[in-house]
Amino acid sequence: MSLSESVRDLQVALNTIVNLEKELNDERLIDDVKVAVKTAEKAISDATGGALHRLNASKPSIDTVKELVERIPDALSCKNEEDQLPIQSAVWDIDSVKYVPVLAKEGITHEIGGRGMRGGLLVTDPRVEDDWNTLQSIVNLRTKEDPIPDDTASLEAIKELRKENLLVQSDIKKQNLLFWSCFQTNKMTFEYLAEWDPDNLMTGTYKGLPINHAIIKHRKDLDGFTVFLATSLKHHPQHLGLLFQKDSSGKTAYERAIEKDGNERTFNVIKDCIPTDTDLPILHHVIKDAPKHINDFSIRYPSATYLRDVDGRSFLQARLAEGTKIFANNGLFFTRMTDVEIAELDPVTMQYPFLTCASREASDVSTIFFLLSRNPSLLEKTIEQTTDEFAEEERSRKRNRDSDDDNGDENSVSL
Repeated sequence: MSLSESVRDLQVALNTIVNLEKELNDERLIDDVKVAVKTAEKAISDATGGALHRLNASKPSIDTVKELVERIPDALSCKNEEDQLPIQSAVWDIDSVKYVPVLAKEGITHEIGGRGMRGGLLVTDPRVEDDWNTLQSIVNLRTKEDPIPDDTASLEAIKELRKENLLVQSDIKKQNLLFWSCFQTNKMTFEYLAEWDPDNLMTGTYKGLPINHAIIKHRKDLDGFTVFLATSLKHHPQHLGLLFQKDSSGKTAYERAIEKDGNERTFNVIKDCIPTDTDLPILHHVIKDAPKHINDFSIRYPSATYLRDVDGRSFLQARLAEGTKIFANNGLFFTRMTDVEIAELDPVTMQYPFLTCASREASDVSTIFFLLSRNPSLLEKTIEQTTDEFAEEERSRKRNRDSDDDNGDENSVSL
């Protein structure tokens, strides 16, 4: 007997009892039938829930699943042997993750997983030990053998959730989605989320650490760090992809990577993301944020010594501004300076090198003397420049006073 025949016979039986209810005058019969109907409803709901857990095998159309859950919404609460909701079991297979948006959308209407759980998207998955919720599981869907199909399926589900407003930008930070998706196997998904919220690359944290620090600390290798650095360089090149972002203790991501996997492996990652012929002023960043590592970077990026940063500052000017160079212990550095370099104004401070050294908190007389001995006229130029600046400031103050006086006269007349 087919399903349709069974349903038809059941409908006939129920209709008969409903039509003859008054004539039969048997309350016990009616109560027993009500119990049977409720039992049947529960059984049908459970059976449908079981089918929702097997979507990866049955592969129905999304419209079919939509109609099914709209008509039998209790099935969305039916858990499998691993205590997962249908929306959670759907996440774990490339062939079923596409159903997550429709399950979530209907699930919100019926508060599946509880109020505020967004139809099950924010419910912790009992299958994993890290307390992932459904959203975090989606961005973490991956297989090492052939990651591209899984990453593609995950990305499409994320895009559909965003389209339906089931995933909002603030979720990226609140649910740590950048941290959970930062794997080589989830590269497309990570890049998409980073494109949507690039500021979170810089401001996001996981367990008290900046995201890039957390990725280095909590992963077995530097593959995730490679993905993060390559992506962050696209959005934050002015910060060198956050390579030297510091945690609360002052440790940079670069230093954390060195501690994790050693010098050579870390530089292999960096060179994969920043080629040796880069036009990024990498040495400027090093001298500012990690000066004790300048030698390691200089021997790998020698051409960067000729670059200027976004402010137009040369590498030599950056080293002087950093403040550790004095003639007594770095004589060769100063003797190698050309006449042009000694006479060039720093584009940031508008100071000559001798004045940059003199204005440091711990200035060194021998350094200042050496630089001025190479070009004594710079002192006179500095005095003239300062005098002109003072004169201009005085003229500006006078113009302001005159303007205030004129405005005062006008106000007096109008009164």
